[in-house]
Amino acid sequence: MPRAAFFTKETITAAGLEIVRAGGEDSLTARALSKALHCSSSPIFTVYEGMDKIKEDVRNAARALFSEYVSDVMDYYPAFKELGIRIVRFAKQEPNIFRMLFLGLDSSYTAEISKVDLCLDGIEEEYGLTEAQTRLLFRQIWPLACGLAVINAQNPEVYPEAEISEILSTEFTSMMHFLKSGQQVINITPRLRSSADEQKL
Repeated sequence: MPRAAFFTKETITAAGLEIVRAGGEDSLTARALSKALHCSSSPIFTVYEGMDKIKEDVRNAARALFSEYVSDVMDYYPAFKELGIRIVRFAKQEPNIFRMLFLGLDSSYTAEISKVDLCLDGIEEEYGLTEAQTRLLFRQIWPLACGLAVINAQNPEVYPEAEISEILSTEFTSMMHFLKSGQQVINITPRLRSSADEQKL
């Protein structure tokens, strides 16, 4: 007769998320789970077949946590900037969960954030941009926001939130001026000054 399970998947996943929150994704082990749940590994693996599935469910729980964190960004104007600020703020408040979602095995999660497309649709409509212009705007600002988030996950004292807001506003305003000007991007390739004329804007 199989041993009765003492824990649900939800209980184990919640404990796993707390372990990641405190020590990072690498700290999520069977031993750490057993310690957190005050049991041997047997009851845990009565519910789960192995650690891979537990880690998958913990990542899903982390996704749900972040989704809830940005769930109301469309209530703000401009929503795209609010989303950028939220990502940086989340990295500051939940550095280990941020690293798991955006820098770890699940780093492809960045492209799956549903609020991005909603924000981009709003920008396209509100600023009269084409879809191509909106995607170019996203391509320039999104890596900047994520880069600021990475810095804040490592050292939250480097950029205060007011400065982050100013940096994002400067980039957004600069890109809007560029897009509205009708100019094309000039791909500047670094070359030795002695070998060719300098390439200038």
